[in-house]
Amino acid sequence: MFSRRRTIFSFGVIACAGVMIAFVLGFTGRAGASPAAITPLPPVEETDGRAGTCYAFYYDPPPIRPFIRMAYQAGSRWDRFDFIWPNLEPENDRWDEDVLRAYDDVINDLSARGIENVVGILLWTPDWAATSQLQGAEARSFDERPFGWYAPTVRNARLSQSTFAPSASSSPPQGLYLPWDHPDNHWGDFVYDVVSRYGDRVKYWEMWNEPEWTYFWTGTSTDYAQLLKVGYQASKAACPDCQVLFGGLHYWANPNFYRWVLGTLRNDPSAPANNYYFDVMSVHFYSSVSNTYDKINEIRDGMASLGIVDHPIWLTETGVPVWNDASVDPDPVKYDFAARQSEAAAYVIQSYANALASDVERYFFFRTHDADMGEYFGLIRNEHSLRPAYVAYQVATTYLISPTFVTRDLTGVHRQVTLWGTPRGKVSVLWNESPHTGVYTLPAAMPTARLVDRWGVTRTITPTTWLTGSHVSAAYTLTLPGATANLVSDPGHYFIGGDPLLLIESETNSAPPTSTVHPLPAMTTTLAFTVSWEGRDNESGILGYDVQWRDGAEGTWIDWYHITPHTAGWFVGKSRYTYDFRSRAIDRVGNREAWPHKPQARTTLDFTGTLYFSVTHFFADENR
Repeated sequence: MFSRRRTIFSFGVIACAGVMIAFVLGFTGRAGASPAAITPLPPVEETDGRAGTCYAFYYDPPPIRPFIRMAYQAGSRWDRFDFIWPNLEPENDRWDEDVLRAYDDVINDLSARGIENVVGILLWTPDWAATSQLQGAEARSFDERPFGWYAPTVRNARLSQSTFAPSASSSPPQGLYLPWDHPDNHWGDFVYDVVSRYGDRVKYWEMWNEPEWTYFWTGTSTDYAQLLKVGYQASKAACPDCQVLFGGLHYWANPNFYRWVLGTLRNDPSAPANNYYFDVMSVHFYSSVSNTYDKINEIRDGMASLGIVDHPIWLTETGVPVWNDASVDPDPVKYDFAARQSEAAAYVIQSYANALASDVERYFFFRTHDADMGEYFGLIRNEHSLRPAYVAYQVATTYLISPTFVTRDLTGVHRQVTLWGTPRGKVSVLWNESPHTGVYTLPAAMPTARLVDRWGVTRTITPTTWLTGSHVSAAYTLTLPGATANLVSDPGHYFIGGDPLLLIESETNSAPPTSTVHPLPAMTTTLAFTVSWEGRDNESGILGYDVQWRDGAEGTWIDWYHITPHTAGWFVGKSRYTYDFRSRAIDRVGNREAWPHKPQARTTLDFTGTLYFSVTHFFADENR
């Protein structure tokens, strides 16, 4: 059997191979000691719909599908899985009705159990449409476990199942550069037919998976740009309100690949009018918590540098394999970027917080269970017992929801991600990035707070107070456990922080503060003048103010101050211009006032006028 300890990492990448690796490995878990029972939190009913998992629909036979129910109870409201072209259309224009009905059942079963949002990955080229001379694997029947959700591999007796050899399935389809609706553009035809059939229930379509990696895609970046363009055109023709995702970035196989694709699209004159042929950037990052902030912002900056902005980023795969689960692996060996079960639970909360801080719109954990994987990523084991990461996922989907804004700070080796204005108030996620236990002091916004650990256990704590002059200060003092998840190859590198804590500060009667800009004279005769404002809050007090100005009633509001504690500013304008001003206040737990529809102050700058003067005797003599 292929050694999972050298599966992904021997390729010089972090574990972001995607589900198809698992199918190549053909792994099934080994029996071992019974796992310690994990008690879940109550089912998550109130969440913001941000979180999902991958492949929750199998591998138990339908119609039971208990993993769907368990994913929903964890707080997942999305599933993501493949629509495999060789299985769906094994011959040109001959669709397998059994496979089509199986997809119908999957989608319907997900919806019936509360997961109504699906990302369908369209990928793999059938032999009859391939441009490569190699062949892929024969399509599997849905009567086989796990119902045909297999990745194609090269049909060659000399190659083991574990060999990541490119196949015809990874090649660009024939006719790709023809117009999308040309009968010989097989990719356009496939995408249009699938989206037409399922677009009333599946609104999100991902064009291929990890195209930087030759296991999935042997074409060039230019070929992928064309595949994305054709897929976008076909999807929109079939379902105008469906959204198209860029193929989930493997990233590590070629960090520049997505830039090359976007560069090709930017040079297409028709691209700007078509949203550059994708609606969402999809990315995959594993194991290292910092990647869900640093690398995602790097990708966003890379998109912006090419003039492509306002495309949301979704983290469609993230997770970390566990190595110390004796119930499925009686002889565990630690290896790089694999974690203990407790560390994997810490990863869930930390990566979720970092993803929020980097403005990730959706978060998909890879994955629901271990089935067919050469490594153990699952929140749930195949025999339905829970790992600690399952409860951590519940904590994240319960508390880390619907912030008005998010901040991220580093104090020494201690990380703080703060969600402001959530339904529960201010939620600070804290962890220690060093291997040494640390003490962290957090200024208090409220006289009490709830402290929540990764198990969801809560307790009420009070801050320490002290007097400085006439000012009373208060802060919570917390002990943060040291990090333990380090590399075998570099023991000093810790890729997951220590056990995180959530500190929640809530108002008794949560309500946004109010503010106003003080009136200005109708006419101002100086180039610069003072604008002032004030606010009130019912309980926690004012954290700061956002202030905007605009040039006249038809102008666009422009940010001037952002969460400033000050209550006045010096504004410099131009003569004969009229300026409007408005403010909104933010309290110390993040409740934020709505912007007023009308300006709160207005003035017109006018430097014109008449200067009067007289000349009189300067010297005493008559001729002066």
